Amino acid sequence: MKKLWLSGLMLALIASLGCGSGSLEINSEPQGASVYLDDSLTDLTTNCIITDLESGDYNVRLVLDGYAAWEERVSVGSGKPSVIDASLVDAMNWQHEGEVTSSVAVGPDGTIYIGSGSYLYALNPDGFEVWNFKAEGEVKSTPSIAHDGTIFVGSDDKFTTTKGHLYALNSDGSLKWHFDDISGWVVSSPAIGNNGTVYFGSLNDSVYALNSSGEVIWTYKTGGFITSSTAISPDGSLYFGSQDNNLYALTVTGVLKWKYETGGKVFSSPAIGEGSVIYFGSLDGYFYAILPNGELKWKYQSGEIEASPSIGPDGTVYIGSLDGDLYALNPDGTLKWKFHTDGRIKGSAAIGSDGKVYIGSLDYHIYALSPEGELIWKYRTSGKVSHSPAIGDDGTLYVASVNLYAITGYSDRLATSAWPKFGHDNQNTGRATF
Repeated sequence: MKKLWLSGLMLALIASLGCGSGSLEINSEPQGASVYLDDSLTDLTTNCIITDLESGDYNVRLVLDGYAAWEERVSVGSGKPSVIDASLVDAMNWQHEGEVTSSVAVGPDGTIYIGSGSYLYALNPDGFEVWNFKAEGEVKSTPSIAHDGTIFVGSDDKFTTTKGHLYALNSDGSLKWHFDDISGWVVSSPAIGNNGTVYFGSLNDSVYALNSSGEVIWTYKTGGFITSSTAISPDGSLYFGSQDNNLYALTVTGVLKWKYETGGKVFSSPAIGEGSVIYFGSLDGYFYAILPNGELKWKYQSGEIEASPSIGPDGTVYIGSLDGDLYALNPDGTLKWKFHTDGRIKGSAAIGSDGKVYIGSLDYHIYALSPEGELIWKYRTSGKVSHSPAIGDDGTLYVASVNLYAITGYSDRLATSAWPKFGHDNQNTGRATF
């Protein structure tokens, strides 16, 4: 009788030790997806079973290169295993084939504009070509769109001379005017002021200001090539980098306010944050925050920087480096986190309305990261991702590699932060609006 009583007690103890634990079976088609549990990466891939889980609800995310991230909340209890059967779908909605040579602009009506070779293409949101315009040379300049629908884009003239061109196109793709009195190629993206003035740099070391009819208002000459795009502050001040190692600040009339010298060429296009702080990087391996009066607020040592910064809803500043890292910096210049890719980063991050961060790398991938720097998913493209992504108003992510990719969105739209992407907004106006 005593032996039976002890046996019963042992069984009760074993049962109590196992009480509340359960298991989760995770299957996917196709197999091989990395498994995240409550946003933490496990060392498991599908198909798999996770045992000894406490009873409760868990967030499961499956990430497989080339497929849309799959996510679901699941309840786990003791006893019978909980089972997930996930069907993964290709993340790509469509692609437009061609040697893409610029970043993307998205019009208010959802039309997508992209440079490819010597052409500027306009595509509808389904990826079908609406029109194309042939320039005199390669379109490496990212297009920008004015409030009246005029599209501005620069080109080189490498096939004939060292001249550059700036084109103004109507929304139907017809030529409105073009300006070619430029003794250097135009590869920077035009910025557009509130009054319609267009600002752009050239490889003849100069920045130009043209009125909406294409007439020169003023020019300003620096000591080096200008590939940096101009950023316009709310007070009309203009900021841009030059390969003479300086960041320049001009008045709206083209008069020098100040210049800040770094230890390397400034390819990076500046971003303007709260308080009109100017952020930019240099090939000297530092990322800079400059006050509106030209004084240094702080600088952060990273790798060499060609990319342009972006700013999240919480004020976090994101900058990619040629060392392959994406740096997330707090507004005071301290490191929040960094995420390593296997290739150089030359483009800017695009920040979603939910704080998600999208960044391309020369390792052929586009990455989606949480605001905490955790990988949500990645997608392998057909080539190096050296340009900056854009997020449409329907959440579609547009990524320029060898081809242009439209990828299923996970953010509703672009963030409404101080500077959420290259060129500030989907029209790439380069104009701060806070």
